[in-house]
Amino acid sequence: MPEKHIKKTKTNERRKDARAIEALTVVRCSSKVLFESNFLSRDISEDGICLLAPYKMEIGEVVKLGIYFPEQKNPVIAWGTIMRRNESNSVDFPFMLGIQFTQIDKSDYEQICKHLRYFFLKT
Repeated sequence: MPEKHIKKTKTNERRKDARAIEALTVVRCSSKVLFESNFLSRDISEDGICLLAPYKMEIGEVVKLGIYFPEQKNPVIAWGTIMRRNESNSVDFPFMLGIQFTQIDKSDYEQICKHLRYFFLKT
């Protein structure tokens, strides 16, 4: 069984799943936004994703995301709720958002799990 790569923090860890620390391209799918918003993932798990964002978003906001995995042509679509927001040190992505997945098609959820298994096997 692969070793879980969980980043230790000074705060109490509330997430139970192992997170893959990797940069993935993520887009916000929204009819309210006239242009496509690009994000960069910091880490991803079965339950959620941490995104580096170019602009401030509100805690509690529901977002629809397209997550691009390197081994797939089409994005995985997931709905999630912003659970936390911090400032980052990046000029291009000044905000870090913790998003908990709330709705994912079964086949897309299976793709996330498959990607995580592959990620942990290769590390």
